[in-house]
Amino acid sequence: METQEIVRRTHRIAAMVAYSILAAMVLYLVLEELIRMKMAPFHGFYPVSNPQTLRYLFYGLSAAGVILARLLQSIMLRKKPQDTALDLINKLHRTSLVASVMSELPALFGLALFLIRGFNRDFYVLLAISIIVLFIFFPRRRAWEAWIARQI
Repeated sequence: METQEIVRRTHRIAAMVAYSILAAMVLYLVLEELIRMKMAPFHGFYPVSNPQTLRYLFYGLSAAGVILARLLQSIMLRKKPQDTALDLINKLHRTSLVASVMSELPALFGLALFLIRGFNRDFYVLLAISIIVLFIFFPRRRAWEAWIARQI
C-alpha cells in the first residue's frame, strides 16, 4: 500500500477519535446543564470545607495536563535513525491519540468541580480550555505529510 494512502487512512482514524472526544465534551455540557436545571439550585453532591483549594488543585491539574501533553508530543515524535515511513506514521498516530485524550482532561476536571461543589462557571472555563487545546492538537493531514517528508 502506498505511503500516502496509509497516511490518509491513519489520519482519518485519528481525526475520528478527536471528533469523538469533542462529542464527549458536548455530552459533558449537556449533562451539566441537565443537572443544573433539574436540581436547581445545584450546590454539588459533596460539601467541601475549603472549595478554593479544590479549585486551585483542579486548575493546576488542568494546566499540568496541557503542559504534559505538549511535552509528550515532543518526546514521542523523536525520530530514530532506523525509523521507516510506516514507523513515522505510527508515531504520529500514537502521538495524536495521546494529545487528543489529554486535551479532554480540563473538561473532566471542570465536570468534577461542578459535580463536587456546583461550580458551573469553572466548568465552562475548563471546557473552553479543553476545546481550544483539542483544536491546537487536532491531527492535520497536511502537517502529517509535511512532517514525514522532512523526516525521510
